[in-house]
Amino acid sequence: MAVFLITLLKALILPPASNWWVLLLAFYYRRRWPRTARAFAVVSLLTLFLLMLPHVSVLLASGLETADPFDPAGPDAARIQAIVVLGTGRYSNAPEYGRDTVSVRTLERLRYGARVHRQMGWPIAVVGGASLTNPIPEATMMRSVLEDELHVPVTWSEEKSRNTAENASFARALIPVHTILLVTQAMDMTRAAESLRAVGFEVIPAPVGFAYRPTNKGPSVADFIPNAAALTVSHIALYEYLGRVWYRLRY
Repeated sequence: MAVFLITLLKALILPPASNWWVLLLAFYYRRRWPRTARAFAVVSLLTLFLLMLPHVSVLLASGLETADPFDPAGPDAARIQAIVVLGTGRYSNAPEYGRDTVSVRTLERLRYGARVHRQMGWPIAVVGGASLTNPIPEATMMRSVLEDELHVPVTWSEEKSRNTAENASFARALIPVHTILLVTQAMDMTRAAESLRAVGFEVIPAPVGFAYRPTNKGPSVADFIPNAAALTVSHIALYEYLGRVWYRLRY
């Protein structure tokens, strides 16, 4: 029940749903408090527009993506004993596969984990439990992708966790090493790494899927044209900012 409520609250308070709640308030109070209602409407539409701008979404992401890409030749590599890949959702009822499979973001992590495994030979752990609607754990699907499609063996599979805090505690009970290479999205890295360090791991970050990729060219016209992809990045970034606050209060 707790997981369901958190999932529901997340869907309701993050954009674009939050913008529509504000817009509904504006509509409801349009006769009683017309000036306030107009202000609500402007705030709702303006913030939605801004969150759809690539330039704004990248700025939001840049505050989260503080870990550098992993360097296999760097000084940290000598201490690493295992690769840990966290799950992040699923592609439900995939018609081309005839079943649930890993999400695009999880596949991004698995691909990089497989790459590093081939380069360095470290064993891989996959971490992720079942969803609210499907009893098949994410880790089971992740193992299938690694072993059956990418031809990379999985040494440990943690299949009970439902959130990042449980990812960390259950992984600590399963994986008998101290220093891990953590593979997750760049925006997620700080919170995930903090959770795993809190249970005793030494964590070397291996972020993937950077939204913020600085160049010498500066912003272009396209960076100020709204699109749905930018809104998705903004949504994920705002979720992560809220997640950091929640985890510091809760854990």
